[in-house]
Amino acid sequence: MAISPTHPFIAVDWGTSSFRAALIAPDGEILDELSQPRGILSFKQGEFASYLISTCARMTKAGGQSFVLSGMVGSKDGMAEVPYCACPATVLDVARGVRWAVKDRVAIAPGVRFENEDVMRGEEIQVFGAAAVLGLRDAMMVLPGTHSKWVNLEGGAILGFNTFMTGEIYALLAQHSILSKSLPQHSTVFEPQAFLKGIDVASEGVNILNTAFSVRVKSLFKELAPEHAASYLSGLVIGEELAAMQVQPGVDLILVGTPQLTERYQLALEHLGANVRTLGTQAAWAGLYQIYQALSRI
Repeated sequence: MAISPTHPFIAVDWGTSSFRAALIAPDGEILDELSQPRGILSFKQGEFASYLISTCARMTKAGGQSFVLSGMVGSKDGMAEVPYCACPATVLDVARGVRWAVKDRVAIAPGVRFENEDVMRGEEIQVFGAAAVLGLRDAMMVLPGTHSKWVNLEGGAILGFNTFMTGEIYALLAQHSILSKSLPQHSTVFEPQAFLKGIDVASEGVNILNTAFSVRVKSLFKELAPEHAASYLSGLVIGEELAAMQVQPGVDLILVGTPQLTERYQLALEHLGANVRTLGTQAAWAGLYQIYQALSRI
């Protein structure tokens, strides 16, 4: 195992749609970063290692001796399938579950499973990183995305989590249902009031299978402007998620993700009275740094 706490290492967040890497110093400082739109689904088996080494060549030349990878790269469709670490899961538990590859230079993190009910790969690293950055051992963290995660952290351990297919359901409704007729194609306009109206409708407890059709009805009778329909539908779908988690006024939540992912959730959560703090892409690097430090102690 090529682990040395006195040398930089290369952290990699490799998901289904993108590749991100950072050269991290022994003290946790980010020395270099790069990003490529090459998710794991664009590779065939046997192609991962060469892409990793060539893409990060400048980082190895700058002193990066080993790699720590997280995300879907550890799935059956990635470089190597790594069995999930069971909850409750700490940084040390995840580090003990890594699989080594490429002549013991590449450590692939295992992901986490909650009993046989839920799984995640990559989000757990962001949770550990956010906790380290914010100095927390107990928190409820929300990680928006195609598959949004709500993660319960207690005493530094992930006790459990819930996954919501929020982003995917929105895309299906917006692109492949009758509602697509009410949404302008390729519109990027966000209308906060229409969005919050959707949040309020969802908070009334009526199921999305019923409320979603209101996008078409309101559009037919001119109660919803075409340029506002996408924002309203977004509010309905995200609101369904928040209603399922029974968000209450005064609850403390940590949002982790890029601004594009967290801004709407922050608006919705604060509208419902939650206390929200946000953390961006540094969470992944901080989390992989925690794993690297743990590997050096095993």
